[in-house]
Amino acid sequence: MVIGYGMMDLFMDGVESLKGKRRIIVRIMDRTRHRFPVSISEVDMQDLWQRARLGYCVVGPSRNVVERILRQVADYVESLHLAQVTQVETGVIIEKGQRV
Repeated sequence: MVIGYGMMDLFMDGVESLKGKRRIIVRIMDRTRHRFPVSISEVDMQDLWQRARLGYCVVGPSRNVVERILRQVADYVESLHLAQVTQVETGVIIEKGQRV
């Protein structure tokens, strides 16, 4: 078992309220969950109108599969053009004894 995790910072130009921001974030998270086998949530910057940090994770059978999904999630969120992805950090945890 391999666990992959990521954090993604977003900037939403033109958002003028937390309600407007929330609409965009929910849309991004719902579309991402529907397309990829990930768990995703807003994890920081909840009080800022135009910025957000999303945390996400995926479990898979191999490092290659997990890393591919992590890359695809970041690319997909960027392709939605709902927010600008300003930073992405990812990591992988490999179960002890697991062959990479």
